[in-house]
This record gives sequence, C-alpha cells and structure tokens, in this order.
Amino acid sequence: MKFSDLNKPGKEKPRPEPLKKARPEPAPEEEKPAQAAAPLPPPEISPRTEDRQDAVKSGDPAYKPRTRETRNAPREPVTPFRELDVKAREVYARVMNQAGELLKHIDQPYTEKYEAILRACSLAGETLKTNSVLLNYTTFSTAEDYLHAHTANTAILAIALGQALDLEQAELNLLGFCAMAHDIGMTAYDAIYRSEARLTDEEFTEITLHTEAGMGKLDRIVDMDYRVKDRAKRILLQTHERLDGSGYPDRIASEEIDPLAQIIGIADVYEAMTHPRAWRGPLNPPDVVKELIEKEGRGFNSRVVKALLSALSIYPPGSMVALSTGEIARVIKVNKGSLTRPLVEVVLDPEFAQVPPHAIDLLEYPLTSIERTVDFKEIEDRNPKYYARLELSRWWVEW
Repeated sequence: MKFSDLNKPGKEKPRPEPLKKARPEPAPEEEKPAQAAAPLPPPEISPRTEDRQDAVKSGDPAYKPRTRETRNAPREPVTPFRELDVKAREVYARVMNQAGELLKHIDQPYTEKYEAILRACSLAGETLKTNSVLLNYTTFSTAEDYLHAHTANTAILAIALGQALDLEQAELNLLGFCAMAHDIGMTAYDAIYRSEARLTDEEFTEITLHTEAGMGKLDRIVDMDYRVKDRAKRILLQTHERLDGSGYPDRIASEEIDPLAQIIGIADVYEAMTHPRAWRGPLNPPDVVKELIEKEGRGFNSRVVKALLSALSIYPPGSMVALSTGEIARVIKVNKGSLTRPLVEVVLDPEFAQVPPHAIDLLEYPLTSIERTVDFKEIEDRNPKYYARLELSRWWVEW
C-alpha cells in the first residue's frame, strides 16, 4: 500500500446504454401533429466553481473564499457536534481518571483496579460506536506527567482499532485493559522518562526493561483472573516487539507476537509521535499515518495498519489542513467510511489570519476538499499568536 494511492479517485466505469423497449405503433386516429420540443434552459453553474478554482491555482493573493453555495442533500438527522463533544469530554475525563489511578496505585503491594479499568474501557468502547468525537480528545497531553495522558490516549486508540478489526467483546476487554496497563512498568524509571533531554543510548537500554517490570507488576492486581493475567503478561511484554525483529525486549518477529500486542504497539507509536516531548514538538497526525503506512510489513502488519486507517482516516483528529478554498482548518471529527472528508473547523483564512471558528462537514460540501496538510512550523511562521494558542490548547487541565 502506498500513501499516495489513497487520494487517487478510482476510474469511472463507462455506463451501458439503457435498453430501448419496442413500443406498439399508435393507431392512425390517435396520431397527433408533432410539436417542436421546448428548448431546455442552460444549466446553472455554481458561482463558486470557476473563479474560485482558477484563483486558488494561480495563487491570486487578492482571492477571498466565497460562501459555500453548493452542498449535498442533507443526510439523516445527526446529533449536533456540540452535544457529542460534551459527552466525549465526560467519557475522556473518566478514562483519564482511571489511567491516573492505575499509575498511582500500581506500586502498592496490591491493588484492585482490573474491574474499574474494564468499566472505563467499556464506556469508551460504547461511546466510540456512536461518537467518534472521543478520538478528538486523544490529542491532549498532561504537563505534569506525560504518562497519564499517554496511557489514556493509547487505550482509547487501541479500542478504536480493535473495533475496526471486529474483535469479539472478550478480546476488546482484554485489549482495553492491556492498553491501559502497557506502560505501568515505566513508574520504576520515572527519573529517565521525565528527562528533559533526549535519552542517551545507555538510558534507552535501561528504559527498555520497563516491559518486564510491567509484566511483574500485574501480579499486584488481585481482582484479575490468573488465566487472563497470564495472557496479559505476554501482551505487555510484546507491545514493543516489531514484525522484522527490531523491537524489544526479545526481538521476536512475525507470528510470535500476540495480535493484541501489535494493536497496542501501533496505537502507542502513533500517540507518542503526535504528542510533544521535552526535547521535541508533536508531528502532524497525517505525517505519522503516512510513515506507518510506508513501514507496513516491517514494524506492523497490514491488518493493524488498515485498522489504523479505518479508525483515524488519512487526516486524523488534530490534523491541520489547507482546504481548496485556501482556508486553514483543524480536523475535529472523522466521518466513518470516508478517508478524506472529515468534519473540520476553519480557524485561519488563506493569509493565515485568524477568523471566527466555524465547522464544515466535507461530506456535505463536495466542491470543498483538503488540498494539503499544514505543518505546525508553517503556522508558527505565518501566525505566531495563533500557534501559541494552539500549543496551549494541547494540555488537559481538568482531570
């Protein structure tokens, strides 16, 4: 699979000519004199299709986007975005709270967190079935300890991928729990993962031991069936293994890796790359998706890469994009079944000047499309004030 192929429209097949049914000859007495057919009125041309596209292609600096007169016929009534957003925020807060509780109590001699985590993950899964706005919240980070948001985000992303793969409920339950617990071993290496500098080779080698540490810490969760716990240990140990044997700790490959470990692994990598660390900023989500597609078969199998695309599309929530109108927008909701036409919020005009935010569902406006992704550095250069606001909006402060 090539990333560049995903935006190419398929060739339209020629339509066969309709069969003409033979009609009986009319009786002579019923014949009427032929009348000249009235000329058809010329087709109406949307005023935004000709000059807008020419101006955008020519880079005319005086061009300003016009009102979108053309839209598809309305779909079935849907829940307003504002309502979906309120519900998604409530659910995300609960998942975030459980992530914090797990990381806080996992170093105690024993803890009862399994059932509580299952309830939080089950709530996230049920929400995702009808409210993909929850994925928008996985763009948040936590300033005091990145591990809290990383844990919650990875769990929600993994559950979304599991649903895209049509996993049975028992597998989804285990997937959600293991995704939430995949980095519990990190608490033994907090001095390293909290470092504000890029890890040295020695520090990286040491921190890879967190998978084994996490596997051992599962024994402290006492409300968990031992048979489930045995497989969970294997999944946690293999989350950082890769198909080509380049992962850790055991450098196993291919079929040796548990399928749920592969799902959590790609969710973990996607989340880490799209969020800031002390020594680097976040990458634009479409660039991360592109990289994961190009590495298909080496890091992750095609099955989980396709699940990532199905759940997040080519332009995941949080992506900054330029529309065919010239405007700059942020993706705020994936439209299920569409890789390239999400719900976006326009935030900047073609000159990168801030405008009152307004949402556009690209499924309803066929003449408006995404032209390209917009790098965060370009936004910082063109509108530093908005970039500062964008940076501040990344941090979760209500958990």
